[in-house]
Amino acid sequence: MAEQKSDMALLAKINKEKWLYIAAVAFAVIFIITRMDMIAVISAALFIIGVIAESVESAKKNGVMHEIKEIVIAIAVALAVLFAASMIFGTSSPFNAVVSCSMLNTLQRGDVVLLQNAPVNTQEVEITREQFNTIIENGEEHYICTKCTDDGITVRPCLLDPRTGQEVHGKVLEYKCGVCNVKISGKDAQAICTLGVSINGKYFDATNRSGDIIVYRPKREDLFSSIGDIIHRAIVRIRVENESYYLIKGDNNPMFDTQAFDPSFKKTNSLVNSTQVLGRSWLTLPFIGYVKLVGSGQLALPAGCDMLMGEPVKQN
Repeated sequence: MAEQKSDMALLAKINKEKWLYIAAVAFAVIFIITRMDMIAVISAALFIIGVIAESVESAKKNGVMHEIKEIVIAIAVALAVLFAASMIFGTSSPFNAVVSCSMLNTLQRGDVVLLQNAPVNTQEVEITREQFNTIIENGEEHYICTKCTDDGITVRPCLLDPRTGQEVHGKVLEYKCGVCNVKISGKDAQAICTLGVSINGKYFDATNRSGDIIVYRPKREDLFSSIGDIIHRAIVRIRVENESYYLIKGDNNPMFDTQAFDPSFKKTNSLVNSTQVLGRSWLTLPFIGYVKLVGSGQLALPAGCDMLMGEPVKQN
């Protein structure tokens, strides 16, 4: 017991001299330079230890009940700030942390995106209800870009229905497939990618960055529902009478969200209805999201973080 008290006193003393906080800031700067997740963990750990040590020192001076009261007040203030932000920005989820690498280099893993409930700015096309029903019935939004061959030797990009494995062409919505330059673990390579989409004869470039970055909540039956809220870019809005749907894509993804397909469970993602949109990006705060990554056990790099999308390969 005496040894534990001695350790606590030492922690409090270190914290009093602010070395833990200084070290946390130093490691945060190193992380900015190196982007090594372990450095972020060390920085977060030092900060947490500093907070604990400071609480121990405060409890010794003012009593345990006083410290508990301070913690309750801090939690109440945090909840009040969250409620106020929800009211000000008009969304139930004003803060969202970036947990994947699908928006590199626009957003970094560990960034926090502040959202506002405002009209989404992006490219737009209007179609009839009959045309929309054709898209859904045929599953045209789910067609994928992949490799095909006619002679068993020459490979070309092609559009495939993942449900049948057959090469297809969309009647109302058709993706344009091509090849993109990529870097995988720092090495140059090429990969099949979706270059754009034609909807009712109007073409939209998938690499266009003029659309807003939005956060949306996938439907329960969607492939991405297991991930949680998605932070991607709205490439095109599809107006159908009084409804709006969005084709969404991560800047660092080779395809639209609706083209993602899990062959094991036959699951994909629906077109995003405007009611699923939680808000559009208003401000980005770097590194703060690592608190969530550490706390939720999501620190390990997810799939795709070793790849960086480049420009499309020019076609002859």
